Amino acid sequence: MVELRIEINGKAHVSQVPERFDELSREQFLAVCRRYLRASQGEKPQTGFYSTLLGLDGKVWETLAPEQRHPLKSLLRFTATRSPKISKLLVPFIEAGGQKLIGYQPTFSNTTWQEFVYADGFALAGRYKEAAAVLYRPQRTPYNGETDRRIPFSIYGTDTRLALFDAVPEEELLAVILNYNALRKSHLEGKYPHIFARGAKPSGGGGAFSWVKIHRDLMGDQFFDEKKFFESNVHVILHRLNHIIETSQTRR
Repeated sequence: MVELRIEINGKAHVSQVPERFDELSREQFLAVCRRYLRASQGEKPQTGFYSTLLGLDGKVWETLAPEQRHPLKSLLRFTATRSPKISKLLVPFIEAGGQKLIGYQPTFSNTTWQEFVYADGFALAGRYKEAAAVLYRPQRTPYNGETDRRIPFSIYGTDTRLALFDAVPEEELLAVILNYNALRKSHLEGKYPHIFARGAKPSGGGGAFSWVKIHRDLMGDQFFDEKKFFESNVHVILHRLNHIIETSQTRR
């Protein structure tokens, strides 16, 4: 963060300005995604974009002359990238249909293999509402602090929740996916390079990529243990799969 201090008519206006995506608040990140959408449609940035990111009152921003605004805008150049580096969950919750839906841990420490298979499959297919419905779920009742805050994942629950996401703004869904893709890259792709080779999308080889196919191949004759596989943490399965691929490549 960098401290911004502006004096107008003897009154000081002080705020903390983010220097990278990890320092954005939820509201600021949504403003950035809203700007992405407007730019893709050939529209100008929305009113309040700069004041929101600079932490200034809108009236203060409006009083500044163009030559005063320019250096302030330059502080926000980092937001221009469409492939941001993010290591935290900038959208920790989504409010939809009168419910507060809670997101996952940014390191995927509370993400099961089954949850990942569906969420990542939807994300890769551009089905953002479905991916969000997998990752964001209601809080357990009661919640004792000893488990994942969210209710357990099930594809049936995802299908039931999906209608709630029809009312979620487009920029919020975009924020969820940009955040997810960045966390996927920082916490999964780099950790399991033999799986996530050649860029952001895994290379399936011999046809369209499918986590479901990988899951079935991984289980092999242990199909009776599918429930155990699905309930395992995603890191456990990816670590095993990465090791299998690495070992097979070494033997060639």
